[in-house]
Amino acid sequence: MLRSIDALRQAVSGPLEDRCGPTARTLTVELHGAEVRGLAISPGRVFRYVFDSRRKRFRTVDVLKLTKATRKPAA
Repeated sequence: MLRSIDALRQAVSGPLEDRCGPTARTLTVELHGAEVRGLAISPGRVFRYVFDSRRKRFRTVDVLKLTKATRKPAA
């Protein structure tokens, strides 16, 4: 079942916004059977996502996460 890239982005945009907030943006979208997979970014992190359209399940895995330093510099 072929679907357009725009239709796939729209299918992912709702769960992506629910999980990561309104600033999250998709970078890539790939269709693998009933799953939509790809990369997305939000402030401070890059992550992979998998959206299973049959079960309406949305999973994310961080690829890169920026954090603030917790150590204070030496005198």
